[in-house]
Amino acid sequence: MRITTRFIVLYVIVVIVAVTITTGFALIRLHGEIARQAVAAQESRLKTFWGFLKIKGNDFRIVEGKLLVDSYVISENNEIPDKIQEIFGGTATIFMGDTRVATNVLKPDGSRAVGTKLVGPAYDAIFKEGKSYRGEAPILDDIYLTAYDPIRNNKGETIGGLYVGTKKSDYFAEYDRLKVSTLVMMMGLALLLSLLAGILVRRTLRPLKTMVATLKEITGDDKNLTLLDQRLDNSSSDEIGETGEEINNLLGKMHQIMTMVANITQRIDSHSETIAETIDRQTGFATQLSSSVVEISTTMEEFSTSASLIAHHSQGVAEIGAKTLQDTKAGADGVETLTGKMDEIRAHNEADLREIVELGRKSKEITKIMVIINNIANQTKLIAFNAALEAASAGEAGKRFGVVAVEIRRLADNVVASTGEIEGKVTEIMDTVNRLVLASEKSSREIREGLDYAQQTVTMLGDVVAGAEETAEAGKQISLSTQQQQTASTQVVIALRDIEEGTRHSSSAMQQINTIAKDLTELADELKVLVGKFRLGENRPRTEAETTEL
Repeated sequence: MRITTRFIVLYVIVVIVAVTITTGFALIRLHGEIARQAVAAQESRLKTFWGFLKIKGNDFRIVEGKLLVDSYVISENNEIPDKIQEIFGGTATIFMGDTRVATNVLKPDGSRAVGTKLVGPAYDAIFKEGKSYRGEAPILDDIYLTAYDPIRNNKGETIGGLYVGTKKSDYFAEYDRLKVSTLVMMMGLALLLSLLAGILVRRTLRPLKTMVATLKEITGDDKNLTLLDQRLDNSSSDEIGETGEEINNLLGKMHQIMTMVANITQRIDSHSETIAETIDRQTGFATQLSSSVVEISTTMEEFSTSASLIAHHSQGVAEIGAKTLQDTKAGADGVETLTGKMDEIRAHNEADLREIVELGRKSKEITKIMVIINNIANQTKLIAFNAALEAASAGEAGKRFGVVAVEIRRLADNVVASTGEIEGKVTEIMDTVNRLVLASEKSSREIREGLDYAQQTVTMLGDVVAGAEETAEAGKQISLSTQQQQTASTQVVIALRDIEEGTRHSSSAMQQINTIAKDLTELADELKVLVGKFRLGENRPRTEAETTEL
């Protein structure tokens, strides 16, 4: 969408919205004013209605099914409602209870609506809440602007109601006609303002169209050139003219920049050729140097490899010597530990032997004690036998004593049997002790012999340790010398590699610089072509182009 169309559409939308808001606000205010006047009119009619009734009297009552005020009968008497309609128009009604008894409200068939009932919010206000009602109310399927007051008797009881009202459609008929004419007028006004907006926008943006046409000529003609010497006509004094002035300034700066680019391009082209020739010579020298360094580096790597092998083997010898020395010392320490353990075993064995001999002695003492116990048991049996004889001779009185004598004799027999078994076990222990004594003596002799051999082994291992120490020290010296030689050769190889890497990087850098120089030459050529697309002649102002309305 073109900018002119956008401005016109935006202006039309703003006009329509403004007119719509203004019209709506005015109609709402008018509607509210009419409604207020309607309420005031109904209030005035209702006061007049009450005035006519009070002329007739003040005592409202229902007698024999008819509504009266003093002696004036209201029921089926349409005199006063018709007077209200004659003076003010609209309708009026008098209710007895919630039933219309005097009214000029008409039914659809044209007859008076006497006998019909009051319904809706007016009924609730009068008969349920005992207060007046003002507002809209449905009457016989039509909406009326109404005013209701309750009719009360002397006791203050609500016995009927008073009504005045006008059909809402009749009251607002003039408002509806005015609303339609107002909307038509506002639409016409919006259309007129939209046309004026279109004309104003087109005239305002005409210089912009001229600037666009000139810019198209500047950015490309039949020769595909950008005319940097062309300028816009900025005769307009508004923001569009200021925009044209800034574009002219931009074109002037671009002209200066492109002139500088053209000069720099020529210098780059000249210098890039010189750089390319110099780099070609440096590349040849770097290649020769790199070949020489590679040969020297290969020779030193072979020498370093040999030195590494020698250092590796010498290190292995030194490690083996150290390992041998360590193992020998560990063996000597183990033999010394073994000697100590065997000495401890010998001491424990002699102590065990003494304990076994002591156990044999104590076993012999147990045998003596068992002999004493057997003697005591035999004497006990003899005493028990005598006691049994005495109990038998005592007759009935000695039976209990006889039982005790029998038990004592049985106990003595058990003791004799137990001591016999103990004697057998003690005899077995003595035999075992004798065998242990013999075995311990033999073990002691063998332990002493093993201890002598261990001491001889310790002496021999001491000599071996001394020789291993000398061998390990010699291996360390050889390994240290070979490591120093390997370090020196490694440093030489590293230095040669650094030189080789440097020459390689130098050669690579030369190649990159050569490539960059070629790229610079190509870029210079491209810049020449690019600069050739701009015309850098004398600046000349452009006359205003012929334009048509957008």
